Amino acid sequence: MKTDLVSSIGVAIAGVLIAYFVCNLFIGPIEDFTINSVTTKVDSTLSDPSPEVFNYKALNPTVEVYVGDGTDNDQGNS
Repeated sequence: MKTDLVSSIGVAIAGVLIAYFVCNLFIGPIEDFTINSVTTKVDSTLSDPSPEVFNYKALNPTVEVYVGDGTDNDQGNS
């Protein structure tokens, strides 16, 4: 019983080591790199919304629209 446990742990360790070296072979070592950051300015002023999107003639997607005779054919029919 103890030999099964020791051999299982040994196989697990060997598998992890093999996976590590295979990944390093394909991916390569992790190198240090720098990331350029973007500096922005934030203020409390609001700009007007785009009139192309927010206008009084725009369609309201929350309004239920019926096409044809106006009956809902999906009322509880399974």
